[in-house]
Amino acid sequence: MTDSILARLSSVPALRRGARQTKLLWKRVFFAPLHALRKPRLRAFGLEPHSAPPIAPLRLAKGCPCEEGAHYCALSWGAMKDFARPSDRSRIRRALKQTAAAIGLDPYASFEAWRVQVSRLTQGKYHRSANKARRLGYASRFVGLDSYARSVHELTGSKPRRSKGLFVWAALAGPRSDLIDTKEPPWRTPCPLHGRATWGAFRTDATGETLVAFAMLVRSGDLMWVQNFIGHGAALTDGVTKMLMFDIMAWLLARSDPLTVGVRALVHGSVEEGGVGLFDWKRYLGFRPVLLDIGDAP
Repeated sequence: MTDSILARLSSVPALRRGARQTKLLWKRVFFAPLHALRKPRLRAFGLEPHSAPPIAPLRLAKGCPCEEGAHYCALSWGAMKDFARPSDRSRIRRALKQTAAAIGLDPYASFEAWRVQVSRLTQGKYHRSANKARRLGYASRFVGLDSYARSVHELTGSKPRRSKGLFVWAALAGPRSDLIDTKEPPWRTPCPLHGRATWGAFRTDATGETLVAFAMLVRSGDLMWVQNFIGHGAALTDGVTKMLMFDIMAWLLARSDPLTVGVRALVHGSVEEGGVGLFDWKRYLGFRPVLLDIGDAP
């Protein structure tokens, strides 16, 4: 409505210049708070807060005839729709859109190519941190879905405050007798285009194995996205989350597991979410701001 009023005013030659200035001022005032929130993070990637981020075309393999396809497509669309490219040119819609944090996998011929980039961005710090965890006896592997429910609950409450906010509820709840670690082996869906991969990082000592980090990834078509990624507060300084992330990327970029063949992007939430620590973690690991153009959204 404001645009149409200003357009009519602009038809009067004497008011044309003033109308343009009024329109520009209105837009600056309206978008100022939004741009202030996004400016530092998008500018870290060479983007202006009002500019459109790169578009990542992806498909969820909606037409796959497998039994799990509909479930995983709906699950993935529910998680990704906030990052979807707006269907119109509205500046308001574009400004309100969250920006997906994604690693495009196509440019990396191997895990080593990705590792070299991360080492360049961090001056080798992340690689050394991952190696430190291995020297201390930590190791990661696939685990069964919900097979470490009790341990995941305990490590979630091990650090009341994290980059995404407070986890006080988990810390106050303490151990839960209704949760158990069944330690069931990993299980995969028959269709490689739709499924989950759950990872655990463990510390082994005289008392046995202890879960210290956990990750859950979901695949749907071209897309792999992080549903959960968390480490035990007491083990973070040992580098366990960096080790786990390096192992996940090695698995993805090896492209030998049917669940990874054809995956074009790994998405981990948005660029705007969380504190500075989470933002830097994603940026150093190669996540970049994109909007998703999902061609077969449910």
